[in-house]
Amino acid sequence: LLVGYRGGYLPGTRRRIEEGLRDGKIRCVVATNALELGIDIGSLDAVVCAGYPGDVAGLWQRFGRAGRRAGASASLLVTSSRPLDQYVATDPRFVVGAPVEHARVDPDNVEILISHLKCAAFELPFEEGEPFGDVPADAVADALGFLEDHRVVHSAPDGRGARVWHWATDAYPANHVSLRSVGWDNFVVIDLDGDRTIAEMDWRSTHTMLHEQAIYQHEGEQYQVERLDFDNHKAYVRKVEPDYYTDAQTHTRVAVVSEDDAAWVRLGAGHGVAAGAGDLSVVEKVVGYKKIKFHTHENVGYGDVRLPEMQMHTTGCWLTVPEDAVRAQGIGRAEVLDAIRGIGSAMHLVASVGLMCDPRDLGHVLGDRSDPDGPPASEGGGPGFDPTLFFFDHVPGGVGLASRLFAEREALLLRTRALVEACPCKSGCPACVGPGGPEGEASVKARALALLASLGVGALQ
Repeated sequence: LLVGYRGGYLPGTRRRIEEGLRDGKIRCVVATNALELGIDIGSLDAVVCAGYPGDVAGLWQRFGRAGRRAGASASLLVTSSRPLDQYVATDPRFVVGAPVEHARVDPDNVEILISHLKCAAFELPFEEGEPFGDVPADAVADALGFLEDHRVVHSAPDGRGARVWHWATDAYPANHVSLRSVGWDNFVVIDLDGDRTIAEMDWRSTHTMLHEQAIYQHEGEQYQVERLDFDNHKAYVRKVEPDYYTDAQTHTRVAVVSEDDAAWVRLGAGHGVAAGAGDLSVVEKVVGYKKIKFHTHENVGYGDVRLPEMQMHTTGCWLTVPEDAVRAQGIGRAEVLDAIRGIGSAMHLVASVGLMCDPRDLGHVLGDRSDPDGPPASEGGGPGFDPTLFFFDHVPGGVGLASRLFAEREALLLRTRALVEACPCKSGCPACVGPGGPEGEASVKARALALLASLGVGALQ
């Protein structure tokens, strides 16, 4: 018996699958990384990992699902065409020799701090002037004031002139602290035919996977989203048998809120590049979706999506290409932007490996440092357009990834050029700068290398 398994399944369904794996009734399970955490599933014989999960720890956790109780087991990694997968495929020693990543949690992250304060207040009241770990007392007081405004805690005098904050709701706060993400605000998925709840999904993923007319896959079946009740966090679906799946298209806009650090990077004879780090406002909006046919991956249609924007305040760093370096390329602005976009793809890969993090934890986008509300980079910008590569923590508040990138900005640029030069492709590929463009035209790879040289970025010796 073959079954599927993922975090969005209801608890009862997950327990049933786990029991079937333990007693041998289920012989094969197709799972997401939800099968990694805290589950003893018995004596599986083999693991086939479809694609590199993005980090060494995740890979060995997947491999470790087999051979836990009985003899030898087999583990197989099948790499995809994703850039990081291709990097791993060309250097297998990375898989078996790289150290396991450090888990990164920023205790000063406001989202994380608020959740922990809730759990602490549930256990014991907070006294006025009391710190919380390394968090100063005044910051704790501000956070408790925020919780009191939302009627989560209630303050009262303690009889000695000081105030004490007590837990004031019926909810158990630890139930709302996710082990996998900062957010906890989930949507439920309701099958209209059976009038029953079949799954749940986190708030951010809902925008891309549960928009109206999306094809939602659950336990090997396809469901079409008939209606998304965004206010009440409910998605109503109906089972269908399409020959396609849907892929959401997201537009991202980044604006600098505050700049904490700035530097000019010049690694040789060239124009150099401006680097900065600070707080960013990241606005993501799902604007449409494509219908992709099974097996052939043909694009068989489009659709519009009308959902609110997703706004996030996080930390980031950026590299701005000066206008004189753009003009010095002697080609059209659109071609230069393609080269910068290719450099960004390679840099994102190098950064993910260097930080030892999942590429999805680090967002990147090509934007405009001078006018964040101006024309997007894909349209060539306008007068005074300063093409800028933004890299940001894909977690509200940030966890410290971007600050490490800023500190290693020179090595990041050098390794990016080394990666592009060493790639065996001729014009560009997913393992370096992305697609190389039509034949007969100057390749994106050549333009990217020319621009890096113009900026003064030499290859590693």
